[in-house]
Amino acid sequence: MNDNFDTDKAKKFLETREGEEKERKEIERKAALSATVDLLKVLFSHTGVEVYLVGSIIQPYKFHSRSDVDVVLRNFHGDRFEVWTQLEALIKKNVEVIIFENCHFQEHVIKNGYRVL
Repeated sequence: MNDNFDTDKAKKFLETREGEEKERKEIERKAALSATVDLLKVLFSHTGVEVYLVGSIIQPYKFHSRSDVDVVLRNFHGDRFEVWTQLEALIKKNVEVIIFENCHFQEHVIKNGYRVL
């Protein structure tokens, strides 16, 4: 065993690196959330559609580079596929478009979701 290896110093180094990575991911989440909210407001203002975000994008420190963006649409009567492809192209993330009236977790959406409109 190497007598020069400082276990405490190594542990502190790793904890610092992990903390910096965690904070970088949180900055990424906040930027994605802000951009997504702005985009959804542009697309759905004055349409009568209620828009919510659920999932990791609204949960601090849960969102990462492979996370999708979960968008719930209430009172939406358009083409779900068209909105889905449009949102993915604009947000540049995988998007899940959930129709509120068809989802089994409506209470969760109302209680815990982030209402955009």
